[in-house]
Amino acid sequence: MIEIKIISASPGMSTQEQLLQLIQARKTGITIKEIKRILNRPISMIQIHLRELIADKAIITHKNRAGVGLIYYPGKNIGVADQIMSQETAISYKL
Repeated sequence: MIEIKIISASPGMSTQEQLLQLIQARKTGITIKEIKRILNRPISMIQIHLRELIADKAIITHKNRAGVGLIYYPGKNIGVADQIMSQETAISYKL
């Protein structure tokens, strides 16, 4: 007989919070491949969070020198980034 165990999310920072913190720490920019390696998350999940952070203007992007990839940088409006992180934390506590 197969036994299924339902687990709950572990407490701590969400992936989006980790992603934002990582990008803010890298003032010189970071690629999605570096993010994937550091956070150990699938690129598809990272892309979802990146789109949200870009829409909220918490991060900005520029094409790399070859013009084929993007480099992610902290947004100019750090207040927005802090606000997003506090909203994410509040949401995670409600769960």
